Amino acid sequence: VFDVMQTTNALATSTGTMARLDAWERFGLLSAALCHDMEHPGVTSAFLSKMGDSAHGYKNLIFRDTLLEKHHALRALGVMVDRDIGILDGLDSGEYYQFRGSVSKIILATDISKHKDYLGDLQAFAARRAEDPAVEMSKQMAMELMVKCADISNVIKPSKVARRWALRVTD
Repeated sequence: VFDVMQTTNALATSTGTMARLDAWERFGLLSAALCHDMEHPGVTSAFLSKMGDSAHGYKNLIFRDTLLEKHHALRALGVMVDRDIGILDGLDSGEYYQFRGSVSKIILATDISKHKDYLGDLQAFAARRAEDPAVEMSKQMAMELMVKCADISNVIKPSKVARRWALRVTD
Protein backbone atom coordinates (compact mmCIF):
# COMPACT_ATOMS: atom_id res chain seq x y z
CA VAL A 1 0.00 0.00 0.00
CA PHE A 2 2.75 2.47 0.91
CA ASP A 3 4.69 1.21 -2.10
CA VAL A 4 1.76 2.15 -4.37
CA MET A 5 1.55 5.60 -2.80
CA GLN A 6 5.31 6.17 -3.14
CA THR A 7 5.32 4.90 -6.73
CA THR A 8 2.30 7.06 -7.57
CA ASN A 9 4.09 10.10 -6.16
CA ALA A 10 7.23 9.29 -8.16
CA LEU A 11 5.25 8.78 -11.40
CA ALA A 12 3.14 11.90 -10.91
CA THR A 13 6.18 14.02 -10.07
CA SER A 14 8.39 12.74 -12.89
CA THR A 15 5.67 13.17 -15.52
CA GLY A 16 4.73 16.69 -14.44
CA THR A 17 1.25 15.57 -13.41
CA MET A 18 1.77 16.65 -9.80
CA ALA A 19 2.50 20.21 -10.96
CA ARG A 20 -0.84 20.30 -12.84
CA LEU A 21 -2.86 19.37 -9.74
CA ASP A 22 -4.15 21.68 -7.03
CA ALA A 23 -3.59 20.83 -3.36
CA TRP A 24 -6.85 18.88 -2.92
CA GLU A 25 -6.26 16.93 -6.14
CA ARG A 26 -2.77 15.98 -4.94
CA PHE A 27 -4.22 14.94 -1.59
CA GLY A 28 -6.94 12.92 -3.37
CA LEU A 29 -4.41 11.22 -5.63
CA LEU A 30 -2.13 10.18 -2.78
CA SER A 31 -5.04 9.24 -0.51
CA ALA A 32 -6.52 7.03 -3.23
CA ALA A 33 -3.13 5.41 -3.77
CA LEU A 34 -2.80 4.79 -0.04
CA CYS A 35 -6.33 3.44 0.37
CA HIS A 36 -6.77 1.58 -2.93
CA ASP A 37 -6.61 -1.81 -1.17
CA MET A 38 -8.05 -0.81 2.22
CA GLU A 39 -9.30 -3.91 4.10
CA HIS A 40 -8.35 -6.21 1.21
CA PRO A 41 -9.15 -9.82 2.17
CA GLY A 42 -6.49 -11.36 -0.07
CA VAL A 43 -8.87 -12.80 -2.66
CA THR A 44 -10.31 -11.41 -5.90
CA SER A 45 -13.68 -9.77 -6.55
CA ALA A 46 -14.58 -12.72 -8.78
CA PHE A 47 -13.88 -15.12 -5.90
CA LEU A 48 -16.06 -13.09 -3.52
CA SER A 49 -18.87 -12.87 -6.08
CA LYS A 50 -18.88 -16.65 -6.43
CA MET A 51 -18.96 -17.08 -2.64
CA GLY A 52 -22.18 -15.06 -2.35
CA ASP A 53 -23.48 -14.93 1.22
CA SER A 54 -20.50 -16.82 2.59
CA ALA A 55 -18.18 -13.92 1.68
CA HIS A 56 -18.21 -12.73 5.29
CA GLY A 57 -17.62 -9.03 5.75
CA TYR A 58 -18.57 -8.40 2.12
CA LYS A 59 -22.03 -9.97 2.04
CA ASN A 60 -23.75 -6.60 2.46
CA LEU A 61 -21.99 -5.20 -0.62
CA ILE A 62 -24.05 -6.42 -3.54
CA PHE A 63 -22.27 -5.09 -6.62
CA ARG A 64 -22.10 -6.79 -9.99
CA ASP A 65 -18.46 -5.87 -10.54
CA THR A 66 -15.52 -4.14 -8.90
CA LEU A 67 -16.72 -5.50 -5.56
CA LEU A 68 -13.44 -5.03 -3.73
CA GLU A 69 -12.59 -1.67 -5.26
CA LYS A 70 -16.03 -0.31 -4.31
CA HIS A 71 -15.47 -1.57 -0.78
CA HIS A 72 -12.01 0.06 -0.64
CA ALA A 73 -13.44 3.38 -1.87
CA LEU A 74 -16.38 3.31 0.55
CA ARG A 75 -14.17 2.53 3.53
CA ALA A 76 -11.56 5.15 2.58
CA LEU A 77 -14.16 7.87 2.21
CA GLY A 78 -15.91 6.69 5.37
CA VAL A 79 -12.73 7.34 7.34
CA MET A 80 -12.19 10.70 5.65
CA VAL A 81 -15.67 11.98 6.52
CA ASP A 82 -15.53 10.81 10.13
CA ARG A 83 -16.29 13.91 12.20
CA ASP A 84 -13.73 12.92 14.83
CA ILE A 85 -11.01 12.92 12.18
CA GLY A 86 -12.19 15.91 10.13
CA ILE A 87 -9.87 15.45 7.15
CA LEU A 88 -12.36 16.94 4.72
CA ASP A 89 -13.76 19.68 6.96
CA GLY A 90 -12.23 22.43 4.80
CA LEU A 91 -14.31 21.54 1.74
CA ASP A 92 -17.67 23.04 0.85
CA SER A 93 -20.29 20.61 -0.48
CA GLY A 94 -19.35 21.10 -4.16
CA GLU A 95 -15.66 20.56 -3.44
CA TYR A 96 -16.48 17.54 -1.29
CA TYR A 97 -18.50 15.84 -4.05
CA GLN A 98 -15.77 16.57 -6.59
CA PHE A 99 -13.11 15.16 -4.22
CA ARG A 100 -15.22 12.11 -3.40
CA GLY A 101 -15.92 11.38 -7.06
CA SER A 102 -12.28 11.75 -8.02
CA VAL A 103 -10.96 9.51 -5.22
CA SER A 104 -13.62 6.87 -5.95
CA LYS A 105 -12.81 6.82 -9.67
CA ILE A 106 -9.09 6.51 -8.94
CA ILE A 107 -9.63 3.55 -6.61
CA LEU A 108 -12.10 1.90 -9.01
CA ALA A 109 -9.48 2.22 -11.77
CA THR A 110 -7.35 -0.39 -9.98
CA ASP A 111 -9.83 -3.15 -10.83
CA ILE A 112 -7.78 -5.40 -13.12
CA SER A 113 -10.95 -6.48 -14.96
CA LYS A 114 -11.16 -2.91 -16.34
CA HIS A 115 -7.58 -3.01 -17.65
CA LYS A 116 -8.61 -3.51 -21.28
CA ASP A 117 -10.94 -0.48 -21.10
CA TYR A 118 -8.08 1.69 -19.86
CA LEU A 119 -5.79 0.44 -22.60
CA GLY A 120 -8.44 1.44 -25.14
CA ASP A 121 -8.80 4.90 -23.57
CA LEU A 122 -5.03 5.33 -23.57
CA GLN A 123 -4.78 4.28 -27.23
CA ALA A 124 -7.55 6.75 -28.15
CA PHE A 125 -5.70 9.51 -26.29
CA ALA A 126 -2.44 8.62 -28.06
CA ALA A 127 -4.22 8.84 -31.43
CA ARG A 128 -5.64 12.29 -30.56
CA ARG A 129 -2.22 13.39 -29.35
CA ALA A 130 -0.60 12.19 -32.60
CA GLU A 131 -2.98 14.47 -34.52
CA ASP A 132 -2.53 17.39 -32.14
CA PRO A 133 0.55 17.38 -29.86
CA ALA A 134 -1.00 20.17 -27.76
CA VAL A 135 -3.77 17.84 -26.52
CA GLU A 136 -3.34 17.11 -22.81
CA MET A 137 -4.64 14.14 -20.92
CA SER A 138 -7.37 15.07 -18.44
CA LYS A 139 -6.12 15.34 -14.88
CA GLN A 140 -8.60 12.67 -13.77
CA MET A 141 -7.44 10.17 -16.38
CA ALA A 142 -3.81 10.88 -15.52
CA MET A 143 -4.48 10.29 -11.81
CA GLU A 144 -6.35 7.04 -12.50
CA LEU A 145 -3.53 5.78 -14.72
CA MET A 146 -0.84 6.75 -12.18
CA VAL A 147 -2.42 4.66 -9.41
CA LYS A 148 -3.32 1.85 -11.81
CA CYS A 149 0.30 1.64 -13.01
CA ALA A 150 1.68 1.94 -9.49
CA ASP A 151 -0.61 -0.86 -8.32
CA ILE A 152 0.84 -3.37 -10.78
CA SER A 153 4.38 -1.99 -10.90
CA ASN A 154 6.09 -4.34 -8.45
CA VAL A 155 7.04 -6.80 -11.20
CA ILE A 156 9.15 -4.19 -13.04
CA LYS A 157 11.10 -3.06 -10.00
CA PRO A 158 14.56 -4.37 -9.23
CA SER A 159 14.18 -7.83 -7.68
CA LYS A 160 15.67 -6.72 -4.35
CA VAL A 161 13.06 -3.95 -4.03
CA ALA A 162 10.20 -6.10 -5.34
CA ARG A 163 11.05 -8.91 -2.92
CA ARG A 164 11.04 -6.55 0.10
CA TRP A 165 7.64 -5.15 -0.84
CA ALA A 166 6.21 -8.60 -1.59
CA LEU A 167 7.29 -9.81 1.86
CA ARG A 168 5.76 -6.74 3.52
CA VAL A 169 2.46 -7.21 1.73
CA THR A 170 2.21 -10.88 2.73
CA ASP A 171 3.19 -10.36 6.38
